[in-house]
Amino acid sequence: MLWLFSQMFLLCLVSFAVGVLVTWLSVRGRLQPERPKTRLALPAPRPAAEQVVIAEQPSPKQSAPEPLPVKGNSKTMVYHTPDSPYYRRMKGDMTFRSEAEAVSAGYRMWTTKGRIKA
Repeated sequence: MLWLFSQMFLLCLVSFAVGVLVTWLSVRGRLQPERPKTRLALPAPRPAAEQVVIAEQPSPKQSAPEPLPVKGNSKTMVYHTPDSPYYRRMKGDMTFRSEAEAVSAGYRMWTTKGRIKA
């Protein structure tokens, strides 16, 4: 009877040791400090587009200055021309005299929203 008891005790001791070893191996990887993630190099910030405003003396013939034909959104870097369907409803925090001026400032032309065809 003592022999049977010692075998059962030894079997329990071995299974406990195996369980401890497996648990330690699985937790060991989590306890190591995380390596710092490599950061991607960001492009250099673009210089702000300079707006040259020339103050003109108002003449009696001109009551209000004409709005500039190209509006630009500085958040999305998109410019809209008068033929754009979004031209009237966009606020446009940047204005340009021509499309070439908008492109040279780093803006891209407007596009229609893509629609999913069913």
